[in-house]
Amino acid sequence: MEGFKINILLVAFALGLDAAGVTMAIGCGKPTNLIEKLKVVFSFGFFQFLFALIGGFSGNYIDQYFFTISNYFSGIVIFILGIFLIREGYKNEEECIYRKLNLWTIVVLGISVSIDALGAGFSLLFNLKHLIIFQDSLIIGLVASIMTIFSFMIVNYIKHIALVEKYADYIGGLILLIIGLNIFVS
Repeated sequence: MEGFKINILLVAFALGLDAAGVTMAIGCGKPTNLIEKLKVVFSFGFFQFLFALIGGFSGNYIDQYFFTISNYFSGIVIFILGIFLIREGYKNEEECIYRKLNLWTIVVLGISVSIDALGAGFSLLFNLKHLIIFQDSLIIGLVASIMTIFSFMIVNYIKHIALVEKYADYIGGLILLIIGLNIFVS
């Protein structure tokens, strides 16, 4: 069980790296006030939690009532998420891309950085009790929030945001690839 919690923390970290990269792109744009930062932190953490929870419950339901989800399937899904994160790192995007930070933008960004949490929840949390699915989803959301706060704190000291975002995607993708392979072969 301890190994599984380490996997959840590693996945949460990998998923949180995407949120951290977007946070840095926000922070290097127009100056953001404390309220805007808190909204971003809440949005990123909440949607990571919510999507992991929905994925976990959906996977649990499918596993119970339709077909058994095997470790092979789970490993492949996590591996594919890793490939997508690495592919995101190859994209050349502007360093500071968010100019207007209204509530709608914050919600859309929160959803966009959290879509992969849906797949992670589906493939990792499907065979757990409901309370554990909730707890692990909460861990994923809290890690994303903490990484978002940390990113806002360090963004002023980092000059090359695009480079940081790219390597965050590479590292997150690599972590997911390794976890996916580990699940697949175990």
